Amino acid sequence: MGSSIVLLALRRVLKGPTPTLDHIIRFLSSGSGHDKLWMTVQYFTKVVVWALAMRGRKSAAERVRVLSSLVSDYRIMIRLPGLLGMAQAIRSSEQFPAPTRALQWLDRAMNLSLVCYYPLEHAYWLGAHRILPLSDRAVEDAGYWSCRFWAAWVAMQFLRLGEEHRLIAARRKRILTHGNADAATMQQELDTADADTRSWQVQLLINACYLPLTLHWSIRGSTFPDVAVGVFGTVAAVAQAYNVWQATA
Repeated sequence: MGSSIVLLALRRVLKGPTPTLDHIIRFLSSGSGHDKLWMTVQYFTKVVVWALAMRGRKSAAERVRVLSSLVSDYRIMIRLPGLLGMAQAIRSSEQFPAPTRALQWLDRAMNLSLVCYYPLEHAYWLGAHRILPLSDRAVEDAGYWSCRFWAAWVAMQFLRLGEEHRLIAARRKRILTHGNADAATMQQELDTADADTRSWQVQLLINACYLPLTLHWSIRGSTFPDVAVGVFGTVAAVAQAYNVWQATA
């Protein structure tokens, strides 16, 4: 009887529809989904290291720390072609401008900060692994300055989110005061505005988590605890993974 149930279950798994598994495959097959999976591992393992160390399990904590470091290296390595993606993003932002002049100029400034960030991060990583013949001081400087340009991007993202919030609020007000639209059309437009608001809230959470991280990595001698890096990084990773999960539904 038991073996029959197992066989029936296997048959359903192998021959029946698997929408959840299909969704997971789509998620992991996307570049963003793949990265966010490893980002979650990278930062959550920092929390695990802290918990193990607090319990006196130093050997286990060190093994998990090595895993976190390897995942960090892997994520930096797969970002090495990042400037190619930036070139495409810059081209797209000029071909399809933002809805306001303020947003368009913010996009340009944010793109510029990332154009500076990527080669500095590449130089830091390649120098740290002795692939480029850089001095320890040059490697250190490249790491700090790459994070400072990233921190600048995060600061400008807050400005962008503020402008986006203003536009969403103005659109909602326009929908509610537009007397010519029928109820169904108005509800559809309000639902779209609600979805945009939820997306905005997730982006605000992600950016709020990145702020202390980028400041920590930008300041020499920062005493920000590694477990806090793990907590903020994990929240940002999960929030971004949620966005990718929704996009690959």
